[in-house]
Amino acid sequence: MKGIDANIIVYALNSDLPEHLYCKGLLEEVARGIEPIAIPNIVLIESYHALVYKYKFNSIEVKEKLTAILESENVNVFDITTSTILYTFEIASHYYTGGRDSLIAASLLENNIKVLYSHDGAFDSIKEIKRLDPIKDNIE
Repeated sequence: MKGIDANIIVYALNSDLPEHLYCKGLLEEVARGIEPIAIPNIVLIESYHALVYKYKFNSIEVKEKLTAILESENVNVFDITTSTILYTFEIASHYYTGGRDSLIAASLLENNIKVLYSHDGAFDSIKEIKRLDPIKDNIE
């Protein structure tokens, strides 16, 4: 199982973005059970925020789409615990990564997930995480 970052969900759900086709296919594979994924709950919140406040999508439609992802039998959602927060601090201070990226990494690593779909190169500095970029990997 692999993790997924908010930017992949946002690209998959926003057909106006050039990255859309690369990420839409990944979510379709998740829906069909080909590629089960793990999602730290902060990723769903970040996705909602970006789609509604940055891209001006209808909040009810975004809620419905993200709820469908959340409730998929092929998606495992990880909650934030006190230990996750403490691990986040360790990752952030060791790798000098931002709080949300560190939280995503901590949540995945706590659950033994070491591969993450993301278009965000900041994860490359976290040595315990291997980043797969469905956009870059399909362009090259």
